[in-house]
Amino acid sequence: MIIPIHNRAATIEQSLRALDGLRRRGHRVIVVDGGSSDESTVRASTLADRVLAAPRGLSLQLNAGSRVPEAEQADALVFLPEAVRLPAQADRAIVRALSNSTSPWGRFDVSFDHPHGGARAPLRLAAALANWCSRATGICTWEQVIFVARSAFLALDGFSGPDASADIEFSRRARQLGAPIVVRERAVVCAADPGLPAVVRSALHRERRRLLYALGFDGTARGPLSRRQSGSR
Repeated sequence: MIIPIHNRAATIEQSLRALDGLRRRGHRVIVVDGGSSDESTVRASTLADRVLAAPRGLSLQLNAGSRVPEAEQADALVFLPEAVRLPAQADRAIVRALSNSTSPWGRFDVSFDHPHGGARAPLRLAAALANWCSRATGICTWEQVIFVARSAFLALDGFSGPDASADIEFSRRARQLGAPIVVRERAVVCAADPGLPAVVRSALHRERRRLLYALGFDGTARGPLSRRQSGSR
């Protein structure tokens, strides 16, 4: 499990403790810090198998995590946002998914949780929209916890592109190897936005980007993807 962070001292310990059960079963947790100015790395140091520094940027941090010795010995890589909680049996679900499919990658269905509680309908709507759009387009976003066989990750040359679209751009290339496997056990996105309307706005913006990429645009509606961006050789 590769977790990129930047200034997450307030929450990183809780996030890593949630992975204790997976670590006890022999899985490795790699934290990749992108130049935090707080105590993120200190607080993570005793709760992860490795904490390393990398230039800040989603693609740069994830790729750096994939090159450490622990990752090089792994059969599969799981790219986990710090604010997402995996189901307790996530490791077994991933092994089962990869073993029973010819596709070498996939993602989890998600649900949303908000610290302020309140109406649950907007959160259910945001989750349903994310899960449906991913099924319809075959494109996975960062919050859905992308996992991939390490051999396939190497064949795809890892992540690339700007932070705002690194996950979607990776999905476009990974689809050449097979449709993403969907794990129905839900990962929980701990939404940190100040209010429920912000969660819904964020979900709508994310799905707009996803649909634009699926249609061959760069996610901003400015124009079509270049051959390199679209994964063409």
